[in-house]
Amino acid sequence: MTDNPSSVANANVVSGRGVLAIVAMVGSAACWGFSTVMSRDLLNTVPPLQLLVIQLVASVVALAGLALPHSPRHFRSPRLWRASTIGILEPGLTYSIGLVGLSLTTAGSASVIGATEPIMIVVIAWLFLRQQPSLRLGICIVIAVVGLLLVSGETLLGAGQGSAAGDGLIVLATFSAATYVVLSARVAGHFPAATLALAQQLAGLVFVLAVAGAVLAAEIEPLVLGDLSLSTLAYAAASGVVQYAIAFWLYLIGLRYLTPGAAGLWLTLVPVFGIFGAFVWLNEIPTAVMITGAVLIIGAVLVGRDEN
Repeated sequence: MTDNPSSVANANVVSGRGVLAIVAMVGSAACWGFSTVMSRDLLNTVPPLQLLVIQLVASVVALAGLALPHSPRHFRSPRLWRASTIGILEPGLTYSIGLVGLSLTTAGSASVIGATEPIMIVVIAWLFLRQQPSLRLGICIVIAVVGLLLVSGETLLGAGQGSAAGDGLIVLATFSAATYVVLSARVAGHFPAATLALAQQLAGLVFVLAVAGAVLAAEIEPLVLGDLSLSTLAYAAASGVVQYAIAFWLYLIGLRYLTPGAAGLWLTLVPVFGIFGAFVWLNEIPTAVMITGAVLIIGAVLVGRDEN
């Protein structure tokens, strides 16, 4: 007895979408991991919020180019406008408030709080979308979070020294990022990924410009944009294209086929790529504990990769 041709075709389509989702998620994690290393390097010369503005402007320009083949003007509607406001959460609130929080607390505190994002995603999706994770996905996420804490390495030693204000801002930023994933999963299938990312990041850029303006007016950050060399500006712009344009574009492609909880599991790969990037570009040697954490993360993702 031969297989029904339509059943075989449908199975191939489902399989193809699964592969696309995996490639997109791994690609986005790699972009975020590597660009984190680039941003760390740039923060030695560019204040955080001004770096974020440069990166987002470059990202918006790149996304406009990616969205052009899909004729973004054809998708202009109240629905896209509502979807674009999700960008106020991320990159807007997540990165601007997160950077301020990081300046007030320790890297250890920020690492511990940030490691809870996959759990926050699952809880928010469960409460508001009634998407209960499978037992296997739940176990994989817990293992991956343990791996994230280990990857944080020696920064955890300073976890108890953070300020309440700084820690509170990091919690808000992490909650904002988790909420972004859940809300974007609901609309990712309605628009081309580049069009949606462009709309969201335009909204995020407006928010970041407002925050940066307030910070500069309060003289919390010195204005240095006019003093930066062309090579530094180009480097910052390139990091923005990687961290925001390509990463969010790929992530929104993956969200078309995955639940928020499953997408959160793939996010745990970001620091694994960050370790590799730091080793290659900054000559930072990972500790045995960090390598153990990376192995746990990779193992959890491999076991849970079929969850969607």
